[in-house]
Amino acid sequence: MKTTLWSLACVVLCAFVLLSVVGCGGQTSKQGKSGETYYTKYNFHYTTEHGIVRGSVANFTKPASHKILPYGSPVKIKFWKSGYYLVAPKSGKMIEVMSKSGFLAGMSLSEYLDLVLSKTPVSYTGLSEIDQKGISEGRPYKGMSKKGVMIALGYPCPHATSSPNSNTWKYWQNRFGNYLITFKNDIVVSSGYK
Repeated sequence: MKTTLWSLACVVLCAFVLLSVVGCGGQTSKQGKSGETYYTKYNFHYTTEHGIVRGSVANFTKPASHKILPYGSPVKIKFWKSGYYLVAPKSGKMIEVMSKSGFLAGMSLSEYLDLVLSKTPVSYTGLSEIDQKGISEGRPYKGMSKKGVMIALGYPCPHATSSPNSNTWKYWQNRFGNYLITFKNDIVVSSGYK
């Protein structure tokens, strides 16, 4: 009887330790990203609402007070309950980023950040004139490549665009309006951006 109880206690203790380690794993990877310098892989769109500088993984590309943090910008990350802040090291500007788990389509926040941030500075070469125009203006144009659109508008929100390999990407102008970009052979053939 003592052996059975001892075995059961060991199993429960091992399960508790395992769950603790797994639970801490996500936190550790988040904390590992805090305070380090990263670089934006794509343009990051944000706005100022009621004095708060805000962005979203949904990439709001056209609200009234819309601004762009250009790709290649150095940033630090600070986490909060419903997302994270992108902090510009030189100016100290903090952009509050909403990243509800539903937006990430089962991806962890750390996995998402790995898609949109780089540990080393980024630069892009060999882009067409139309790609360069769209990137500098933060908007899509007919004839742009998928790579150009992603740099210009940001990584498409995972819950609405299942894969960057698909021929249709969904973006948001603001919280209430969205639009589709359609590709053929990885080139924009139509865009609902207005």
